[in-house]
Amino acid sequence: MTYRLDMSPDQAEVDRVVPLLIAELSGALSEDRLMSVEIAMAEALTNAVKHALASGAPDVIHVSAQSDATQVRLEIVDAGAQSPQDLYQDVAELGDIDPMNDSGRGLSLISHLADEVVFNPAHGKNQLILIFNRDSIA
Repeated sequence: MTYRLDMSPDQAEVDRVVPLLIAELSGALSEDRLMSVEIAMAEALTNAVKHALASGAPDVIHVSAQSDATQVRLEIVDAGAQSPQDLYQDVAELGDIDPMNDSGRGLSLISHLADEVVFNPAHGKNQLILIFNRDSIA
């Protein structure tokens, strides 16, 4: 299964796209894993929207999902301000995050929920790949 869509850098689009993505993946992962995907994608897309808007020249955000017998692979590509290569290295442990802060939890949540996170900033774009193994427990 391959699913692709483009979204404008708008928070309302995140609220529209995440449920569409979850509906497409409903047979590919358990309910617990789908909840992890939903949270991780909402955080990742919100970050992509923020960075796209901060760039001053927001462009479309590309979202894709692929599933096979062993995993679901999600990809987000945005043309926002290029982030540092090590963005997803040394993220805070979930227990070290202040839950009362308005921001700063997204990278840790994403890293904790996905089985693998690959981040590639290049050529004025940011590519984020999240992999969820079918046999993992949320």
